[in-house]
Amino acid sequence: MSAGRPFRRLFHFPWRSREQIRTDVDEEIRFHLDMRVEELVRRGHSASEARGIARREFGDLDEARSTLRLVDDTGERRSRRAQWWDALRQDTRFALRGYARSPVFTVAALATLALGIGANTAIFSVVDAVLIRPAPFPDPDRLVVVWETDRNSGTSHEPASVPDFVDFRERSSRFASLAGFIPRETSFLPDDGEAVRLPALAVSDGFTETLGIQPILGRTFTVEETEGTAPEGVLIGEALWERRFGRDPTVLGRTLRLDEGVYPVLGVLPRGADFGLLQLLSVADYGRSFADGGEGVQVEVWLPLQTRTSPASRESHPMFVVGRLAEGASLDAAQGEMSTIAAELERQYTANTARGVYLEPLMEVVVGPVRPALLLLLGAVALVLLIACANVTNLLLARGAARSREVAVRAALGAGKGRLARQFVVESLVLALAAAALGVALAFGGLELLLLLAPSDLPRLSEAGVSLRALGLTLLVSVGVGVAFGVLPGLQARPNDLQSALRSGGTGAGRSRGRRGAQSMLVVGEVGLAVLLLIGSGLVMKSLWRIIQVDPGFQTERVLKADYQLPAARYPSAIANWPNWSEIQGFNTLLLERAESLPGVESVAIAGVHPLSAGFTNSFVVVGREAESADWPEISIRQVSPDYFSTVGVPLLEGRLPREGDGTTAEPVLVINQAAAERFFTDQLPLGRKIAFWGTPRTIVGVVGNERFMGVTQDAPPAVYLALAQAPATSGSLLIRTTGSPEALAGMVRSMVAEIDPTLAVFGVEALGETLSRSLGARRFTALLLGLFAALALTLAIVGVHGVLNYSVAQRTREIGIRMAMGASRGSVTGMVLGQGMRLIILGVSMGLVGAWLLSRLLRGLLFGVSATDPAVFAGVAGLLVLVALLASWLPARRATRVDPMVALRTE
Repeated sequence: MSAGRPFRRLFHFPWRSREQIRTDVDEEIRFHLDMRVEELVRRGHSASEARGIARREFGDLDEARSTLRLVDDTGERRSRRAQWWDALRQDTRFALRGYARSPVFTVAALATLALGIGANTAIFSVVDAVLIRPAPFPDPDRLVVVWETDRNSGTSHEPASVPDFVDFRERSSRFASLAGFIPRETSFLPDDGEAVRLPALAVSDGFTETLGIQPILGRTFTVEETEGTAPEGVLIGEALWERRFGRDPTVLGRTLRLDEGVYPVLGVLPRGADFGLLQLLSVADYGRSFADGGEGVQVEVWLPLQTRTSPASRESHPMFVVGRLAEGASLDAAQGEMSTIAAELERQYTANTARGVYLEPLMEVVVGPVRPALLLLLGAVALVLLIACANVTNLLLARGAARSREVAVRAALGAGKGRLARQFVVESLVLALAAAALGVALAFGGLELLLLLAPSDLPRLSEAGVSLRALGLTLLVSVGVGVAFGVLPGLQARPNDLQSALRSGGTGAGRSRGRRGAQSMLVVGEVGLAVLLLIGSGLVMKSLWRIIQVDPGFQTERVLKADYQLPAARYPSAIANWPNWSEIQGFNTLLLERAESLPGVESVAIAGVHPLSAGFTNSFVVVGREAESADWPEISIRQVSPDYFSTVGVPLLEGRLPREGDGTTAEPVLVINQAAAERFFTDQLPLGRKIAFWGTPRTIVGVVGNERFMGVTQDAPPAVYLALAQAPATSGSLLIRTTGSPEALAGMVRSMVAEIDPTLAVFGVEALGETLSRSLGARRFTALLLGLFAALALTLAIVGVHGVLNYSVAQRTREIGIRMAMGASRGSVTGMVLGQGMRLIILGVSMGLVGAWLLSRLLRGLLFGVSATDPAVFAGVAGLLVLVALLASWLPARRATRVDPMVALRTE
């Protein structure tokens, strides 16, 4: 008979196939023939004689097979199905009654499991939305971002110039199509209401076709519209269509007033049309536009970009380029071709000196930066579930010990091992599935909390939900956990010596040593996993603390920020008139005057970009050192009004700051930061030297401290600060230092801007400290969740230690009584129990430390200023575990010292 026969006979599932029935019948006949042959051989027949006699006694084998198969396939199959479901109902009812009789155990087990399952479901739902769910574009693996590089500065994620983009598209053959876009801010003036800001993209022809976006309504841009030979229209996003037009299908042809222009709606693009845009802009070395606003954004409007008719310089790099690889073209082949094209452009144009091209898969740009943190969180929450499972298994083992007499009685009455095992499996499945139901309910609430805490730059975060995939995984995990729960307690509960078990009165003494060993190993595993989580959490938290301690180079306390974009229709910015842009200069002057008159204002400034925006860069030379300067990297350009440095607290190190007299008729001046002074003026004083760009030499009049406007985790790059009056900007950030709360001025600032220009939208109105805090959102999110999971793991591990020691004391009551009756002191008994607990803790901590050291390299990319094997964190976690476990062991030890020897001996 086959090895699997007993199991099939035990469970005999009602959904057996005909092939399984045929196999079972054959095995059944063979089994009976073999038994008869063995009996005849024992009576003295030879093996061949015995087999012949057995065959004759059995009769026609084929007829027997047919009869048995028919019976099994009809009546018996129906009978077995009914018996199977009836047994399952009985086992389920028995399990429910048992759990109802043990409410403390049931609540503890359900709560522990539900927390683990709920946390896993919530985190997996986020991971599913961000990393697993397919992108909203066809064949996303063929989409590539085309970056420009600069060998002088070492940057590799720069946008392209418009002429470079045109050359890329004309000369490349490895791409099916190339398209470009420039992020913009637009002011939308509805018929009823104040102006609002709408993030927009100016896109080249073929943009939607390259990505594979199909409009919900209408059409996309034609070549004539992007070349400027046809009337302009706009595309709007589905969210704007729903919010402003109530999903009216007649929206096509209706007009929008954007920046003083009136544009007909040509089409509606679906949600997801801007998939990955914010992540792409955030990766760029500059030109990030609304990605530096610190807010979650959704593109609302698409405008046509005239790449062929609009004048553009190769020195300006505002365009982001994406391409779709041609059929059969590999990324390496495309990289080789684009590098060749970049080398040709470098030979042709001086502005392209030291410039190259770097291709990166779009999906890697979008999810690559967040993948390590999300996988780390998923692994951490999986460890929490494992610890929860170990805890519940310990509870079930302890419960099984109390049921030893019950199991012995059932075994004595004829219940086989399989029947008893099935009862335990059904009980654990009922527990696991009930916990799964509670866990899913917790997951819905937990997911809402995650979405509130999560940083805005997580892609597709708004689409995260408890999906069917997440529910399916939860069900699969729950069933697996349930089966696993039933096996070990089931094996441990059935005693080998029924008489001893029956005499023990249900204490489980006959197998307590084996059960204690299993529980101890589970606790060791719990502690080891908790150490892993605590060390990972400690490293990430220490890294976040180091980041928070970094001086950004400016002060955010009591500073309000408000951004705006001046539309060209009312604020012309012709290059021929620069810097005498009277409308822009007039707006800036009036804005400063009005802001200074607001209550509680200490100082006011306008900057082209706020202190946490990367801004843009430009090539330059130091007058008199032109040959040397040719190989220098581009320098960051910052346009500021005179009070900028006092408003945001940037210190003056040498010379003077820009002042009111530095106007359009005065000598052009600038201020450099300390990084520029150290990089370009190591052997000479910078004051009085001249830097030339935009065709104008400018005198260095001062040196200021460094601002980390590329992010607090990156060193400040070389930068120059231009007087706003000598270098006006079409966009700006109003910065106000107040004597009180900056948020109290937010409404006043909006009203003030509306009085100056009712059609101008102001956005990003918030405390500068909030902008800085939001820039650390991803790291804070990871650290917070890891800390929560680590705290939960520590709690579960300590509960496990306490439970095992309590169980051990209960099982060893008689032994402890004998020891104390023979003169053992309370101190020695306390030491015995504490020693048992500490052995478990030290073994678990040791295993956890080794595991954390081996896995530490996985955290290196998430840390800042902290080694992945930081000895302080490792030692601190080990000390914390030992200390807390010592406290958890003290209560069982104290209980052991209170055992009355006479009572203990009489009880046994």
